[in-house]
Amino acid sequence: MAEANGDVGSAGVPGQPSRTRRMIHILGAGLVGVVLPVVVLYLLLGDLGSRAVVIGLVAGVVGSKLGGTRRMLYLAPAVGVVAGLGAISAYHWSWVVLLAVVAVIAGAGMRFGWLPSLLMLTFAATFPVATSSAKDAAAYGAIAAIATLYGVVLARRFKAPEVVEGQRVSVPVAIGVAVVFGIALGGAGAIGVALGWTEPYWVPEPIIILVLYILIGKRERIREKAIGTALGVIAVVPVAIAALPVWAVYVLAAAAFVLAFWQYKRYWLYYGLYTFGLVLLLSPPGHAGSEAAHRGFEILAGIAILVVGLAILTPISNWLSKRYPEPELADSDEPAESPKRGNHRPMSSSLSGIIGPVRHLLDRRSSPDLCTRH
Repeated sequence: MAEANGDVGSAGVPGQPSRTRRMIHILGAGLVGVVLPVVVLYLLLGDLGSRAVVIGLVAGVVGSKLGGTRRMLYLAPAVGVVAGLGAISAYHWSWVVLLAVVAVIAGAGMRFGWLPSLLMLTFAATFPVATSSAKDAAAYGAIAAIATLYGVVLARRFKAPEVVEGQRVSVPVAIGVAVVFGIALGGAGAIGVALGWTEPYWVPEPIIILVLYILIGKRERIREKAIGTALGVIAVVPVAIAALPVWAVYVLAAAAFVLAFWQYKRYWLYYGLYTFGLVLLLSPPGHAGSEAAHRGFEILAGIAILVVGLAILTPISNWLSKRYPEPELADSDEPAESPKRGNHRPMSSSLSGIIGPVRHLLDRRSSPDLCTRH
């Protein structure tokens, strides 16, 4: 009987729902737990309320997965403050200063292993809803903070770890990361503001997203995002030449988004379809070509800034890591009664998690004296 029971699929085991039922539960939870709050806040406060909920939910859920739920509980008020400051300063030179300051804080957090969690502050600062009212900015920040806490609750529901120990580096290396990250993110925002773009956040957006991918070990996303952006922009050109009616353009955009969802494992194709659909969706009638060129330049400029920044930081961090090594802690020294830390990663004396991927990106051969010490 035991062997017979072992052959039964998970759908036939009492107490274990089938895959279809689990998907229905997840979709239902998403509709009730995510879509419903966004719709309610949109009806009450308009775009300001709904965008604040989305920003907070993304920061809470993604931050909890990267750095743990406990750290995001601590950072939820900071997310609200940064979001409110971003709303009142968007998209002026004061917003550029905010991006640079928040990026410096996030980069410096690498000294204590907090970079993954603090990266959510840069996300909140980059995508605010512009408002000239201090009252509206305060409301936007408060909603974002509450939504961040709500996102942490959702992440706990899906078994996000309480603490994820990020990579730690020495003080000089952390200072170098902070300075380069601050210059990169602030400089990306400054490009859009200086050129008078209405949506300058598209330049720093790829920097934040690709740093996130580097942190989780997917360094190939830098190359694939650049390829996907170029292909998506090129694909818009025939649509612009054909001068299709508005309804047909929206149908093409919707089809591109659906296809992108099914191609996520091939990131270059996914991002190409996503860029294609996004440009068609955002472009005014008859201006798809100019919108494609504009959006493609913004995203590719952000990618280029990130690559240059990492290339500059690589030799500096290697030299600083050799001169000011960070002592490693043996795993056996951790007390048995210490709290559970999901996805625990030991401390390292170099920036192998962030800077090392650039060597592969640029096809550089590491010499023996630059090898990471484990």
